Amino acid sequence: MQNQQSPHWVDKVVNGVLKWQKKYSVDKLHVDDMKTPSGRVHVGALRGVVLHDVVAKALELKTKQKITSTYVFNNMDPMDGMPTYLDEKEYDQHMGQPLFQIPAPPLEKSGINFAKFYAQDFIDAFRLLGCKQEVIWSDQLYESGQMDEVIKTALDNADTLRKIYKEVAEYDLPANWHPFQVVCPKCNKVGTTLVTGWNGEQVSFECQPNKVEWAKGCGHKGKISPFGGTGKLLWKVDWPAHWAVMGVTIEGSGKDHTSAGGSRDMANAMCEQVFKITVPFDIPYEWLLLRGAKMSSSKGVGTSAREFVNLFPPEIARFLFVNKHYNKVIDFDPRTMAIPNLFDEYDSGARVFWKQEKGDQRLGRSFELAQIKETPKPHFLPRFRDVAIWMQYPELDLIKKFESVKGSKLTKLELKFLEQRTQYAQIWLDKYASDDYMFSFKIELPEVAKELSSDQKEFLQKVNNLINSKNNWDPQNLQQGIYDIAKDSLGVKQGFQAIYLAFLGKTNGPRAGHLLLSIDKKLRNQRVSELK
Repeated sequence: MQNQQSPHWVDKVVNGVLKWQKKYSVDKLHVDDMKTPSGRVHVGALRGVVLHDVVAKALELKTKQKITSTYVFNNMDPMDGMPTYLDEKEYDQHMGQPLFQIPAPPLEKSGINFAKFYAQDFIDAFRLLGCKQEVIWSDQLYESGQMDEVIKTALDNADTLRKIYKEVAEYDLPANWHPFQVVCPKCNKVGTTLVTGWNGEQVSFECQPNKVEWAKGCGHKGKISPFGGTGKLLWKVDWPAHWAVMGVTIEGSGKDHTSAGGSRDMANAMCEQVFKITVPFDIPYEWLLLRGAKMSSSKGVGTSAREFVNLFPPEIARFLFVNKHYNKVIDFDPRTMAIPNLFDEYDSGARVFWKQEKGDQRLGRSFELAQIKETPKPHFLPRFRDVAIWMQYPELDLIKKFESVKGSKLTKLELKFLEQRTQYAQIWLDKYASDDYMFSFKIELPEVAKELSSDQKEFLQKVNNLINSKNNWDPQNLQQGIYDIAKDSLGVKQGFQAIYLAFLGKTNGPRAGHLLLSIDKKLRNQRVSELK
């Protein structure tokens, strides 16, 4: 389903890839993405995963051919920052070591290494969103010898690489610079070593005590073969080297890499001048900002991907990434109405796709692309914000309420969706919803309740005495009893407002009889006593 006059960005990318493939006579398409697992992976990294996954799947549908789709974890990178949630005393000794050789947080008792521990948490998160990429571990590429040829090519062409650094990024590198770092055989650090020579078979290296501020080298010097996992290429060279080894033809990257003179421009030049491969098709995408701030794994800034995917159903989370054009920032703040609005937009996309309402066909296409399994057939969707409000009214039967909205019985599928939305609405209410959407008993005495008049406080005491006068109240009978007390004293409106102000901190809410019976007797008596 697609409006040809205004195609969805995914379809534009697919068409662009196919034109690029024809222009450069590329046989097989391979979509890739990469990440350094330096700590809890933040939600922003999900944008790249979903983008590459949806492009790969759209290409398969378009071409009817198998598209290779991979995700590389650069686990040979050094630990160069201390996540705030780690024990600094415990992990300071590991600064500068390859991430895959550092133990996972001891408190987790996971028995796996640091890189795999945090990478697996991220993998579990993006698998929930239906992302099917094959996971590749960089250390395995190096140790297996698959990187040996590109390592030799890079070392043999150090002069060309230095020229690229200068021309593209205006970096002045010394004449004896080499694009490789050894894992020191004595202290096991890679971030502190410097290669000082290359004779075609071995590199000379030094593990320098003061090479970087975040790690201290041991001072060891020596010679070693650069092959078989004894070290790694410097990151800006390592990136295109991975492309050459794996046969990557499509890889996008965040705007921090795609700025003029950035790592993407350098990688492109290295593809052409050093590794002699076709520059992969680029999809330069914008960040996802949470509460307006860019996130960092190593600094522990931002919500983790794992936390994020638990906020809503997988299709809704996937829709967030698919519906926004990749070159537009996604600024998502769950403390606002962002979550209810996202559900509304998803529902609108569904109705457009099902041809139940007119609208931008790209919205309908986003709904289609967001699906993880089969695209559901047309059905009634209970509005998320209505679920969130009505589920707080103990007198309401949600199923009957939404059957009234629909105008007929809910199907098994619709009951399933209502149950799912009730689950996620509770998460929203518990964590993010503003007081405007909260109609539950306030454990702390609301400030507005302190302003109740003596007549209102007396009324509340009479109502509480009524409730305590017998067990097993019928909510409707209690409602009538409250009404009678209010009518005979301060007035119906003032009376019911007193109940809501005292127990909810609001001027309105669920039916008072149901509300008061839903509150624990001890807490209800305590609240009335607080108001004496």
